[in-house]
Amino acid sequence: MRNHPSNRRGFTLIELLVVIAIIAVLIGLLLPAVQKVREAAAKSACQNNLKQLGIGFHNYANTRGVFPAEAQAASLPATASLFVQIMPYIEQDNLYNAIASGGAAAATPVNLYVCPARRTTAAGAKTDYCGAWNAQISSGTGFNYHAISNAGNGTGVSLSVVTGLAGTSNTILLSHKTMKPSNYFGGGNDAGYATTSSGAGGADHMRCADPGGGGSSAAKGYVRDDNNVDENHMGGPHSGNSPVLYADGTVRGYTYGYTTGGLADCPTWQTMWAYDRSVTVNPE
Repeated sequence: MRNHPSNRRGFTLIELLVVIAIIAVLIGLLLPAVQKVREAAAKSACQNNLKQLGIGFHNYANTRGVFPAEAQAASLPATASLFVQIMPYIEQDNLYNAIASGGAAAATPVNLYVCPARRTTAAGAKTDYCGAWNAQISSGTGFNYHAISNAGNGTGVSLSVVTGLAGTSNTILLSHKTMKPSNYFGGGNDAGYATTSSGAGGADHMRCADPGGGGSSAAKGYVRDDNNVDENHMGGPHSGNSPVLYADGTVRGYTYGYTTGGLADCPTWQTMWAYDRSVTVNPE
């Protein structure tokens, strides 16, 4: 029998390069889609965090008659923040009791307090969400500005007061604090969630809503995170908008740079935090 030479041969170099190029193109097309799915999942988880926090705030209000406010520490240490105050209402009773007894448990992370678009609890006992410091609106809108979470009298605001004025669906309760991405896992103005402070921007969980910000936050309300933002102000990590919690417990995306009814970005943002107003501004 004679051996016939085989007609089989391997791929040529050109063919291999073509296959590799096709695979690279497919990966390039797939990555943006994967990134969009991941971003949508992170925003959904963030919205759920704020929803659960809203339930905690309302359960607190139903029990005590007012929303929790900074400086309303009751039996807690004087430095306890509003995020500590709501712990019994978000199934964090043990941590609350440990902090109330003067333990070192304030270093314990709480998953609900961290936005998954930024970081995990590996960052420590942080919060990505904040209330607003009580101040006067300085942009000429004429509204007396009080944030629920930093009420002027330090004793909180009742749900009926908010309902009877601008309305709970028209008043913001919590938003994201703005952060530089370079500081997500340490650095910048990012203290522990259990600590209050005597001045705006000095704590992990209270921020300014006024137009006095610097960098890319200058004269703006809600901005998207970048490495030039003013970390004493407010903004989020999500594209297009970041979720905020309203006083009625709903969570809705607030668009960066939103304007309405002749009000510019920052005056609109400030107005949305004012519980003692009758005017309705609905940025949707």
